Amino acid sequence: MFEIDNIDELYALQKGLMEIRFNATDVDWAVKGSPFLSRVHERLVETIIAHHEEIGESRKAQGWRDWRRFEARAMERPAVREYLAEMWDELPTPEVKREAVVDQMRPFVFSDENVTEMIAEIETEWRKRSAR
Repeated sequence: MFEIDNIDELYALQKGLMEIRFNATDVDWAVKGSPFLSRVHERLVETIIAHHEEIGESRKAQGWRDWRRFEARAMERPAVREYLAEMWDELPTPEVKREAVVDQMRPFVFSDENVTEMIAEIETEWRKRSAR
């Protein structure tokens, strides 16, 4: 399997995934919303944290853990909301919608309450758009 053993390459990949998943506007919807990509992104961040722990950099590892807290993500939260509000009516069931929200919230750490709040935000945004 593919392997990266250089922390700088991991950082570069992390930055690229953040850009594609949360910042870029001209990205194919299937790529931006890919559950596979979200799981890879999650594993990548976990690998970065583990690397710092393994070499005794517990403060850096903790910094990454803090960074992962979804409730602290000011930029990504609106990106998730905007992306999913565009396609909300195409998701057929509440379960599929919840799964899509969870996929978009990765690589961050979140609670069920965070997911429920995000769903409410998306539904509010979707209703606004539908009323136009």
